[in-house]
Amino acid sequence: MSCVVLFGACIEGVVLRDKFGEGVNGNLVIGTLAWPSPWVIVFGSFFSTCGAGLQSLTGAPRLLQAISRDGIIPFLRVFGHGKDNGEPTWALLLTASICEIGIIIASLDAVAPILSMFFLMCYMFVNLACALQTLLRTPNWRPRFKFYHWALSFLGMSLCLSLMFICSWYYAIIAMGIATCIYKYIEFCGAEKEWGDGIRGISLSAARFALMRLEEGPPHTKNWRPQILVLVSMDGEQNVEQPRLLSLTNQLKAGKGLTIVGTSVQGTFLDNYTEAQRADQSLRKLMETEKVKGFSQVVISSNLRDGTSHLIQVGGLGGLKHNTVMVSWPRNWKQPEYHQQFRNFIEVVRETTVASLALLVPKNISSYPSNGERFTEGHIDVWWIVHDGGMLMLLPFLLRQHKVWRKCKIRIFTVAQLDDNSIQMKKDLITFLYHLRIDAAVEVVEMHDSDISAYTYEKTLIMEQRSQILKQMHLTKNEMEREIQSITDSSRLSIRRKNPSALRSQHSTEEGASVAERPEEEVLLSHSKNASSPTSPTSPTSPTAPAGCAATWTDNKGADKGKNLAAANLEAGKDLFNMKPNQSDVRRMHTAMRLNEVIMKKSKEAKLVLLNMPGPPKNRVGNENYMEFLEVLTEGLNRVLLVRGGGREVITIYS
Repeated sequence: MSCVVLFGACIEGVVLRDKFGEGVNGNLVIGTLAWPSPWVIVFGSFFSTCGAGLQSLTGAPRLLQAISRDGIIPFLRVFGHGKDNGEPTWALLLTASICEIGIIIASLDAVAPILSMFFLMCYMFVNLACALQTLLRTPNWRPRFKFYHWALSFLGMSLCLSLMFICSWYYAIIAMGIATCIYKYIEFCGAEKEWGDGIRGISLSAARFALMRLEEGPPHTKNWRPQILVLVSMDGEQNVEQPRLLSLTNQLKAGKGLTIVGTSVQGTFLDNYTEAQRADQSLRKLMETEKVKGFSQVVISSNLRDGTSHLIQVGGLGGLKHNTVMVSWPRNWKQPEYHQQFRNFIEVVRETTVASLALLVPKNISSYPSNGERFTEGHIDVWWIVHDGGMLMLLPFLLRQHKVWRKCKIRIFTVAQLDDNSIQMKKDLITFLYHLRIDAAVEVVEMHDSDISAYTYEKTLIMEQRSQILKQMHLTKNEMEREIQSITDSSRLSIRRKNPSALRSQHSTEEGASVAERPEEEVLLSHSKNASSPTSPTSPTSPTAPAGCAATWTDNKGADKGKNLAAANLEAGKDLFNMKPNQSDVRRMHTAMRLNEVIMKKSKEAKLVLLNMPGPPKNRVGNENYMEFLEVLTEGLNRVLLVRGGGREVITIYS
């Protein structure tokens, strides 16, 4: 600054603006002011230039060598090598080559702008970093200068940027472009050592600001997108049991929403923290493989049910929370060892309903396509039974944005009763889809009233008998099998008295086979068939039945206790074989079976079927019946996605 002031005070502005010094006969302006001779300036400039050149020639190679060894810029690693004494041989050769190029150019006017740009850009970024560190209030930013203020750094940055464009605007743009390319290259390919950067601090501040803005209110319908919480289960080695859940999540992420992949580890935090860390690493690895951009979350809880509930309650942060939960259909839920899983599943359905969250339940998840597969043709069928806020319309649209489902066409089916105007319903639905700008074929399916078939009555009875057996017996697995054995023995004795000829005809095939060794479903099915057929007993078994029944599982118990158990078995048999199915359950089962027949007729070959998911039962007594209804509704379909809306509109005609 003093140099500028002194030059301005001693020399006319016209002379200063004379680039080639024609006003002073080509001499140096500073030389005319020098004392005692102009040669003082000439010699001083010469030695100063030599000193600066040698300093750069020795300092620049070592700086380049340090950058190369840190691995910040990968393609410069070769210049990190040198002699055994540490001399940067390769870096020195590169630096000398760059200097020689400047000499060969032989024009100071051509070289000076390039050097000025990079020097000014270096000073500009230093000032920018200082200003950002102060504005972001970074705890580790503690300048020694007591009177420092961020405005000084900002002023210095502005001056450097202004001088760059004043000197040469095109050189300034080229220099900034080169700097941007180097930064992006380091961001994607380099930076093996984390040195920290101001951009991350800006991201944290921006994220906090955005989260606070999201708290102002719920998003508008046109901004709604599925923010999915994916609930997965882990095996004994902490590997995900349903990896295709993440594939489906990735295919649904055309909306670019939030994704949280969560799981629960049973135990205590002190004892199972290492196990939870392994589970988290496994989730992250699978998310990277499936290209799911999101977050993983592992909760340690005393039981898996509470852990899943905690994930649903506390997943996300502030306004950036999940609005959709995805959970797989429980496999083998009818088997006794999996009963807890389907109970947990129904509790998840209840909790999402209370929390007004949408629910996605893919059935047969193992048959869903991976991200590498492609469907060249086919249909995505939507069975729109109940209006759910538009989830059934939005999901197939999002799926078709992904390359796996892009070639599939959307078909929308809606169900009409006899008293409905099918033609008008179809016109209204076509108009609705036109305003939504969704390309889909529409078909209205008429379902005629029909009598409840004997098969429906029988299937409902099977379901209720099975629920009754499981409700009465909160026993271990072995005790449960013995209990079913006793009921079956009493049934056989009764059938032998009622219809001995039929029993003899089947005796050869059943001889030597124990009912306790047969699957539970087969035993229950035989009970229900006997109960519903004309030859089945409608009265309690004779007093001779309990003796044989008790003898099958009272070897290690006292005689009195055996009699009590036999009496209990007799009462259970009475309840089962006198049972009549609930008429409400019969109607529901009838509706589910009729709807399944229509869906199978229209969508058996579809690549994916989307269905409305009925609400859960209000009390826990009907859990088994609810699962049976859903099983009947989706029976025979390869890929089914059960969808339950969150109670709000998620799609609109306004863009």
